Amino acid sequence: METGFLRVLLNPGRFFEARMQDEPSLKIPALIALVIGLIGVVSAVLMANITIAMLPDEMQGLGVLITIFSAAIAFIGGLLVWVIYGFVFYLVSMVFKGSGDLKRTLEFTGYGLLPQVFGGIIGTFFTYQLLSGLTVPPMTSPEQIAEFSESLVSILTTDPLAQIAGLVSILFMIWSANIWVFGMKYARNLSTRDAVLTVGIPIGLYILYTLITLAGWL
Repeated sequence: METGFLRVLLNPGRFFEARMQDEPSLKIPALIALVIGLIGVVSAVLMANITIAMLPDEMQGLGVLITIFSAAIAFIGGLLVWVIYGFVFYLVSMVFKGSGDLKRTLEFTGYGLLPQVFGGIIGTFFTYQLLSGLTVPPMTSPEQIAEFSESLVSILTTDPLAQIAGLVSILFMIWSANIWVFGMKYARNLSTRDAVLTVGIPIGLYILYTLITLAGWL
């Protein structure tokens, strides 16, 4: 279990220290990102079903395209999130004179996404609970669609279930951040303090944005 998933989650320092003895590999991190993308597909399809239900009868033929497009975006999103986080950590760590190649940074960033798999499953459950209780009334005009869309956005941000889901996602993000701190410490040869700042600055801003959204200030 020296390099197993359980070690990543519970003792990331030992895990990344051991991984540094091997050549960087992106296979498992990419697999983690793909699993996150697949979980996102479920939520995207649920949302697509709501969107399709809002369309007038003459536009229902677009339903399949909307579902495929939403699922594709969600699936690719898992990979994009991985790459974006990796680049952000790489760039921020340059401020602290971090050294180490980008491939290693992406590898360790990918492992840090592992808690997001569990967070994604729980978030999808909340999304299902929230959306399955919605009733989409018949709509025949763009004004009705716009009005319902506005109320839907309000529900998705202010409903207690949505807020619980948001807080749960923050907890799993903090778990990922803890793993990333150790990952960047080894991948970019940083001190613990600089690794905390490298990860804490962008993730702190993300969490702040999430909290502001949940509070309805945006």
